[in-house]
Amino acid sequence: MDHARSLWAGAGTAAGTVEADLEQELAEARLAEAARAAVQRRAERRLRAIRAVAVGAVWLGAGLTLMFLPMITMSAGSECGMGDTRFICTDTGQDTIVYLAVYTSLVAALAGTWGAFSQRVLGRVVWGAALVALGIAWLINLLIIGG
Repeated sequence: MDHARSLWAGAGTAAGTVEADLEQELAEARLAEAARAAVQRRAERRLRAIRAVAVGAVWLGAGLTLMFLPMITMSAGSECGMGDTRFICTDTGQDTIVYLAVYTSLVAALAGTWGAFSQRVLGRVVWGAALVALGIAWLINLLIIGG
């Protein structure tokens, strides 16, 4: 009988070892999954911060364009003389320059916001194009005011 007990006792120990190994593997799998989830959360937080900075850059540029460019244009137009033929000295020229600044800033703010929050490559292109459009609006206005 002692011999039979020792056979069964050995089999029970082997089964206990297999169960312990399975539990250890499950625990390691849970730890690995928790580590992957933590990395995913950090990446999502980083992406949210980048998007916030991108949207802030577009809205800052649009706000500065909307606030200062029409004011600069109107002050440059007030320096015109009676026979001045510069484009800035005509009513059409002043309207064109002011509306260019206003519409560019509004469209750039909306398009840049969409581009910053988009998951597609097109979104990044639209965001960059919004910033470029703001820069071009400043360039055109300053060239017309100066010339």
